[in-house]
Amino acid sequence: MPRFFFHVRGAREGLSRDELGLNFPDVETAYREAFCAARDIRGVFALRGQHPCDYTIEVANAADELIFSLPFSTAFGRRMHRRTKRFRQ
Repeated sequence: MPRFFFHVRGAREGLSRDELGLNFPDVETAYREAFCAARDIRGVFALRGQHPCDYTIEVANAADELIFSLPFSTAFGRRMHRRTKRFRQ
């Protein structure tokens, strides 16, 4: 089963590397996991006073080749936009 590494890249902080990785049967499953992880750790950014849309999850294979990148903004989609709009009112 392939191993995928979920690195987090910040606009200002650079790359935080996942040194352990996780095994998934395919890229599609790794993408779903990255999507869910981005939504799950949104609160961590809030506690730090950081905006999660400044970050991207970069998923690499065992050869450290980039398989895909997932901007956190993609994971939040319209829901985040609606919240922002509500706070402006």
